[in-house]
Amino acid sequence: MPETVVRLATLEDAAAIAALIRALDLHYGGPEVAQPLEPTQAMVERSMREQEGTRYALAYRDGRPVGLACFAVLRPGFKLSGLLFIKELFVESQARGQAVGVVLMRWLADHARAQGLTRIDLTTDGTNTGAQAFYERLGAERMNKVFYRFNLSTDVLTGD
Repeated sequence: MPETVVRLATLEDAAAIAALIRALDLHYGGPEVAQPLEPTQAMVERSMREQEGTRYALAYRDGRPVGLACFAVLRPGFKLSGLLFIKELFVESQARGQAVGVVLMRWLADHARAQGLTRIDLTTDGTNTGAQAFYERLGAERMNKVFYRFNLSTDVLTGD
């Protein structure tokens, strides 16, 4: 079985990242949610150029990108130790069941530890039991938290 190699993505990887984000959107939301590649790549490039909190890690098998982690480092965190927040973790369908997700998660843990971060946080949809089982198999602790969202396309938080 080919080895999975993970590395921090650079701006030169924007097209590969965009293709995986589109595959993720098609998988979870379908064609009515997934954006075309061009605006997706533009968003990736903008996030990387502006050095916002978004970072990307790519997993390769046989030299081809098959997995993606979108994450951010957040501080201060408990006792100023910070945390790594995973926004997306995705493996293409043909690479599932080949430990690509495990390798990505281990890479993220090593990356976080190297920066002195002491935890990884993430969320899943309540119905995504496959992802929940995956994270729990890796030793994740299910937290009793309430998740909130402000939909900024409405008049919420406008100051009016």
